[in-house]
Amino acid sequence: MRPERVGAVVNPRAGGGDAAAMVAALADRFPDAEVDARVTTGPDDVPAVAVERAAASDLLVVVGGDGTLREVVAALVDADEGAPLFVVPAGRGNSTYRHLYGDDDWRAVAAGLADDIDPRPLEVGRIEATPAVEPTYFVLGFTAGLFRAALDGAERLRRLPGPVAYLLATVGAAVGADPVEASVSVDGEALFDGAARLVAVGGGRYRGGAFALLPSSRRGDGRLHALTVEPAGLGGSAALLRAARAGRLPDHPAVGYRVGETVTVESDGGLPVEVDGTRVRTAPTTARLSVVPAAVRAAYPRE
Repeated sequence: MRPERVGAVVNPRAGGGDAAAMVAALADRFPDAEVDARVTTGPDDVPAVAVERAAASDLLVVVGGDGTLREVVAALVDADEGAPLFVVPAGRGNSTYRHLYGDDDWRAVAAGLADDIDPRPLEVGRIEATPAVEPTYFVLGFTAGLFRAALDGAERLRRLPGPVAYLLATVGAAVGADPVEASVSVDGEALFDGAARLVAVGGGRYRGGAFALLPSSRRGDGRLHALTVEPAGLGGSAALLRAARAGRLPDHPAVGYRVGETVTVESDGGLPVEVDGTRVRTAPTTARLSVVPAAVRAAYPRE
């Protein structure tokens, strides 16, 4: 399918506040299509804009980061809209883009989409928590512990470029963040019970754009990948970060890893949680995570 109408949902903070330049670069990749970009005014505005643009477009492009993409995907799942999705990576981590398209430059991918689109199914995760949390869907993943602390740290480094701030904050949290008490089960079988530096469930292979937390995860596999990391001290934390960068984290003795269809995470004291790079204000004591298969479609250039 060669797109004639390209709709774009644009986070005004995309690209460090230079969203207009990114939209112009996007339009340059689709010279034969009508590109209609809508800049959102905030998270509350995203669902209506996403559904309206998806209904009127052959291809829906998200110009923003992991959180903006999740907001768009959630709106399309609830509205049952089927326009294939592409993302221009313009956030702090951009881990979802890397999960879907690897290290390919987005401009090259977009140019390929202008010639012909191959829509492929993309599953999302659903969150059922007590107390209830928002958001209720994820593309990248649900984590408790380290990456929630990293988001807090990145806010304190906001004067730095987003990806740099997030990377530095992640390294700092790996050493200094308090562990969380949690029990984790996969398909009803216990995986972990105790103090964890990190509990991660997904979804996407990467976090922070650089860390391959769930290296065996693949788009369309229809499974959840659950990972737990025990506190390992200063030297151990450095080794864990190196293993994560290299995609070998599940091989580390402080790490538990399992794949299944449902994952339950529990904590009597409540869990500090983030979802797709968005801090969750509620601290759930129980979260049941499941897969919504083929919930949306991701756009790829036809080979």
